[in-house]
Amino acid sequence: MSRRRHSTPAPATAAPLDDEDLLREILLRLPPNPSSFPRASLVCKRWRGILSDPRFRRRFRKHHRRSPLLGFFLKQWNAAPVFAPLLDPPDCIPVALPENIGGGIRWDFSFSFHGCRHGVAVFLDRKRPEVFLWDTLTAVQRRVHMPPSFAFDHHDTNGTALSAAVLCADSDDCHLTPFKLALTSQNSDRTKTSVCLYESNTGVWGDIMSITTAGGILSAILSQRPSVLVGNALCWLLSGGGILKFDFQRQTLVVIDKLADLHFTGPEEVLWSYQILRGEDGGPGLAVLSVSELSIQLWARKSDGDGVASWVLQKTVQLDERFLRHGYPVVQMLGYDEDTNAIFLSSGYDDFTLQLESMKFKCTRRGYYMRDRIYHPYTSFYTAGNTSSLICIRNTSRSSLNR
Repeated sequence: MSRRRHSTPAPATAAPLDDEDLLREILLRLPPNPSSFPRASLVCKRWRGILSDPRFRRRFRKHHRRSPLLGFFLKQWNAAPVFAPLLDPPDCIPVALPENIGGGIRWDFSFSFHGCRHGVAVFLDRKRPEVFLWDTLTAVQRRVHMPPSFAFDHHDTNGTALSAAVLCADSDDCHLTPFKLALTSQNSDRTKTSVCLYESNTGVWGDIMSITTAGGILSAILSQRPSVLVGNALCWLLSGGGILKFDFQRQTLVVIDKLADLHFTGPEEVLWSYQILRGEDGGPGLAVLSVSELSIQLWARKSDGDGVASWVLQKTVQLDERFLRHGYPVVQMLGYDEDTNAIFLSSGYDDFTLQLESMKFKCTRRGYYMRDRIYHPYTSFYTAGNTSSLICIRNTSRSSLNR
């Protein structure tokens, strides 16, 4: 007589999207594009709750590590910066100057743009005298009065030279709460360079640190180029090819010597042919463009066994026919994105990025001619709560950039 076996039915398993932990892991892998969070938030209230959780947003940024390059500000001398988006709809984003500084401002030495880091743009208003900070995502604005020793008569065009850089404690979700601000100053003959650090948590400027420099035009900070954040240090390019390095954690200020074996004709060549980089070992690096040889040399700062640092050639990147016009080399270095580790290059009418890890070129703009411009990269994570910012820039704005 046979026995019938009664099998116990297996417990019903939750559908993958009903498992809260698994759903978070899936949403964590959304691409870091501006449209990702707003689109996913529209699926249901449960998804919207996860995506709006600050803890999840921190995990999302940590998972993707680097904030995406969304566009850049094009800056010419004595002209307002113009934003150019890099991504196509629905990921292109509108960025414009705040109205209260956009009209009636003369863009010269008295009011100047000094770059954008973690979505926060920094300006110097020498007439007040103040540093003006603008969060491009939330439109939050802050003004910080300069230390008395950094202010000067704005009618004296040959006087003190200033440059500024902003730092955020939470690098990809700053919104100016909290932030740090570094301000550099040089006297008229460039024999003394000073730096001072402001912290929003305390609301006060720290002690002023100064260093003696060689003096003359070759010691001037090239304020047209924004600072580069390398580890815990801000680095500014000097017109003689050297680097001013301010370690804001160790509170040290030093000048790194220029490359001894390379010669240049003057500050103009340094401006368009030298670029500070984030080196492979976390220290400062330097890219040097040779137009005649149509190549870029990548240098790193290395220390020997005795702790003596020197420049070491790491790699030479050969450029191709994209940078030839009528058989002649035409190329300039226009800037650098420290987050994606990419150099901006121009062939005169076409612009490119060179990603230094993959060594891949990507065309960003075609048939666009604009003399003596500098690229200030704009990188940011657009996460939940920012859906109002995702109105694509109008075609008329794009056309105005291509005129």
